[in-house]
Amino acid sequence: MVAIDVVILTWNDGELLERAVRSVLESKRADASVIVVDNGSTPPATVVDGVQLIRNDLNRGVAPARNQGVRVGEAPYVCLLDSDAELTPPALAMMIETLDRDADIALVAPVFVGQLPSAGAGPKYTFFDKVQRALNLRDTYPEGRGFVDGVRDVDFAIGACQVFRRSAFDQVAGLDETYFYGPEDVDFCLRLRERGWRIVQLEAALVHHPPRRRNRRLFTRRGMRHARAVCRHLWRHRRFKSGVAT
Repeated sequence: MVAIDVVILTWNDGELLERAVRSVLESKRADASVIVVDNGSTPPATVVDGVQLIRNDLNRGVAPARNQGVRVGEAPYVCLLDSDAELTPPALAMMIETLDRDADIALVAPVFVGQLPSAGAGPKYTFFDKVQRALNLRDTYPEGRGFVDGVRDVDFAIGACQVFRRSAFDQVAGLDETYFYGPEDVDFCLRLRERGWRIVQLEAALVHHPPRRRNRRLFTRRGMRHARAVCRHLWRHRRFKSGVAT
């Protein structure tokens, strides 16, 4: 079995974190080491024996804390897993095996249980797509290509669950730490694509993750900060040409 580091970022998640960690430890055919990064939880997060815990006094943001977790590991493959996500037992091994089979693939994403594949991955989205999601007019991203033999090429997959090569992560210097909270995950994928890597979604790899939260408050301080980050992201990748759109 190929070793993999699973990095779980937490901030005041309690039992959600416990379930996410347990799902990794119960994965089949995967030599997984779990690294939990606690981004200033109150009270501080606790973990079971055998799980590495990194504590930050303050919330450093998603990208810096995830980079922190990835860089303390050494395994050739890495999984970023949200604290509110749970792997099904075979999912992790399936995604690792997909990377093993094709050296052109940098990153593999699952399908979320009970949701369309386009809820978690797809071709590069536009400003209009983001406006529709912000206004709760849609819960999915553009469809893009369909699955061929259980695999489909995409431009990005959301960071709720991403399995990737450490070498690819290093090649693009990891997640961009100037993003505090989104869309650092999409930016990471597009930078990999710009380097010529493939990103794929695996139909049989299933992960439990709650659907997108509706009725988010756009005009809160956090919402406006996220909106500015999205605008910056769209401008940064304005010349990106999708190779997977229908």
